[in-house]
Amino acid sequence: MREDAVVAAHAPASGGTVDLGEALRLLGLDGPPLAGADEVARLQHVIDGLCLLSSHDGLTGLANRRVFNDALGREIDRGARTAESFGLLIIDIDHFKQINDQHGHPVGDLVLKAVAEKIADSFRSIDLVARFGGEEFAVVLPNVSPAFLLQVAERAREAVANTRVEGPRGLQLNVTVSIGAVCARGLAAIDRDALIEDADSKLYAAKRQGRNRVCFDTAPDTEVTRDERTHLLRLIDSPDTIS
Repeated sequence: MREDAVVAAHAPASGGTVDLGEALRLLGLDGPPLAGADEVARLQHVIDGLCLLSSHDGLTGLANRRVFNDALGREIDRGARTAESFGLLIIDIDHFKQINDQHGHPVGDLVLKAVAEKIADSFRSIDLVARFGGEEFAVVLPNVSPAFLLQVAERAREAVANTRVEGPRGLQLNVTVSIGAVCARGLAAIDRDALIEDADSKLYAAKRQGRNRVCFDTAPDTEVTRDERTHLLRLIDSPDTIS
C-alpha cells in the first residue's frame, strides 16, 4: 500500500487533531534521526504526511470539511473579483441509516468509500470534492455555467445509481444519492453559510420529491462550453461494480 494511502486511511475524519508520535508511526518515520540529506528528506516526508493527515477524510481519502470551507471561501472571493459563476453541490446517500442498521457499519463504510470514488470520478480536476460529514459530500465547482452544473450533477447521480457495491458473503447493494445544487455569481456579497444552507435546502427538497434526484431552483440554459462538453463526454463510459 502506498504511504499516502496509509496516512489517508488513518487520518481524522473531520480534520481533528493527531498525536505527533502516532502520526510518525503511521508514516513509518518514528525511528532515530538520520544523517545529512537523508534526515532532510525524512523531515520533508514528515511534513508532507502531516499535511495529508490534516486535510483528508480518514475513510474516503477525500478532502475534509476544513479544506472544503477554505475552497468555498476562496471561490466566493474570486467570484467577487471576476463576477464569474461557480457551483456548489451537497450530496447525500439515500437511506444510509437503513444500510447501517440492516448490514452493519463495516458495510456502511464500504458504501461510503464506493460512493466517494464514483463522485470523485465524476468531476474535473479543478473541482474540490469533500466529505462534508456523515453520509454527505460536497463539491465546489469553479467557473461553471448553470447548464454544466446541472448536467454534471446528474452524471454523478447516475454514476452512483449504476454502481453495485459488493460486500461480504455475496452481498450486493445498489445505492442512490440526492443532490442539492446552487449556482452563484459574485456580483454581490455572498455569505458562505447562507450559500451552504441554500444548497442544503435543495438537497432536502430532492429528498421530499422522492430521492435519487438533483434539485436545482430554476431550469438553467441548456448550453455548455466546449470544455464542459468534453468533460461530460468522458463520463459516459465507466465501470459499474465496486468491491
